[in-house]
Amino acid sequence: MTTTAVAEPGSPLPARVPFLAVVLLLFASSALRFPGFFLAPGLWAEDCTFFFRESVELGPAAILAPIHGSYHTLPRLVALLVSLFPTDWSPVLYAVAAGLLASVSLSLFSRAGYRWLVPDDRVRVLVCWLFSLAPGSYEAFFAISPGTYAVFCGFFLLLLERDGQGRWQMGPGRALLVSLLCLSLGQGLVLAPLIAYLFWLTRNRYYLVLLAMLAGALALNMTTENAYRPDPLPAPELLARLYFENLAVRLGFLSVVPYRFHESVRRMAGAPFLLLSVALIGGYLWAAFRARRRDTEGLRVLVLAVLSVMVTFPLTALVRDYGVLALTRAHVTLGGRAGLVPAVLALILVWQLLAQPGRQGLRRVAATSLLAWSTFCILHEPYYQPSRAPLWAPGEWSAKAATLDAALRARRAGTLQERVVIRDIRCQPGGPDWTIPKLIVSPD
Repeated sequence: MTTTAVAEPGSPLPARVPFLAVVLLLFASSALRFPGFFLAPGLWAEDCTFFFRESVELGPAAILAPIHGSYHTLPRLVALLVSLFPTDWSPVLYAVAAGLLASVSLSLFSRAGYRWLVPDDRVRVLVCWLFSLAPGSYEAFFAISPGTYAVFCGFFLLLLERDGQGRWQMGPGRALLVSLLCLSLGQGLVLAPLIAYLFWLTRNRYYLVLLAMLAGALALNMTTENAYRPDPLPAPELLARLYFENLAVRLGFLSVVPYRFHESVRRMAGAPFLLLSVALIGGYLWAAFRARRRDTEGLRVLVLAVLSVMVTFPLTALVRDYGVLALTRAHVTLGGRAGLVPAVLALILVWQLLAQPGRQGLRRVAATSLLAWSTFCILHEPYYQPSRAPLWAPGEWSAKAATLDAALRARRAGTLQERVVIRDIRCQPGGPDWTIPKLIVSPD
C-alpha cells in the first residue's frame, strides 16, 4: 500500500481544534438558523407517525419494526431512549438528539484523519460549518428521519479517514459503529464497492465484517413490505440515465451554476447537456489527478467514494415509486433532504482540489476566486424554513402527554386494565398526512 503525507513537507500544522467544540459550533449555529424547532416544538413527520407512535404502542419491540422496506436501528434506539423521559419533553428531545447526530456526523471532517483531503485544521472546521449550511440542512438537522441523510455523510466519512502514515482506519470500535449504521441506513448498500476496494487494498478483515453486515441488512430489508416499491421496476437504462444526470447536475453544474440558472440546466437539450457534463466531470478528474499525483491510492478511493455515493439516486428509484419522476433532470430539486449528501460531496471536492498549498500570485487569486464562487453556488438556494406555527392549543399537548405517561406507567406496573386511546396527535409540518388519528396504549 502506498502512503501519503498529510501536509506539504516542512509546513507546520496548526493545533488541532477539539472535536467536541466543532460539534457544539454546528449544533448552536443550526439552532440559531432554525429556532422554531425549539421555540414552537412539535414532532416532525415520520418522527411522529412512526418512531414516536410505535415506541409508545410497541415499546422496545419497535426496534425490530421496519418502515417502508428498511430497518432503522439507530433512530429506533433514539426513540426508545426518549421514551424513558416524560412524554411532554419528546418534541424537544427528538430535535436535540437529531441535531447532535447531524452535528457529530458532519463534524467528523474536522478530525486529523482528513488532513489528506484538506491539510489545514482550521480550514476543515470551516468546511464542516459549510456542511451545516448546505441545501437540505433545514430538513435534516433537527428531525430524526430526514436526519439520516446527515448520518449517511458520517458513514462515508468514517471510511475515508487515514492516519498520519496514510493508512485507512478500520479497527474493532469503528467496525462496530459502522455495522450499526449498516443496519440503520438502507442507502448504506451503495458503499459496498468502496468497502470491498478498501479490503482489497488493506486486507483488513474488519471490512469483510462490514460487507457481511451490508449483505445481512439487504436480506432483511428485502423481506419487509414496502408499499412504495414501484411496479414494474425501472429499466436498467433508465437507472443509468438517472445516475448520470444526478452525477452531472449535483456535482458538476451545482458547483459552477448559481441557483437562478438551474432551470436552464433542467431544460437544456440532450446533446449540449451531455457535452457540458463530460467537460465538467473531465475537469474534476483532471484537477483530481494534478492534486493527487503523489497519492494515487487516495485519488482512487476518493473517486470510488463519490461514484458509489451517487448510486443513492437510482437506488431511490428502485425502492420509491416517486423516485423516477422526482430525480430525472427535468424535475430534479437540488434542495431538500436528498440534496444534502451531494452538496457535502461537492464541498469536499472543491475545497480539497482547489485549496492546494503552494499557489502564488495570480494563480492563488484565481484558485481562491473559483473556490469562493463554487462554494457560493453549492450553498445558495432560496432561504427556506419549515413553518413552525404551534399545532396545539395552550396546554393541549401537555394534557395528552400526561394521559400517555399515566397509561405507560400502569402498563409497566401491570395494572393497566383496558386500552387507552389518544386521538388526533398532530405533527409538524401539519396537515392530515402528519397526524396520528389514534395512539393506543394496550395492557399487553
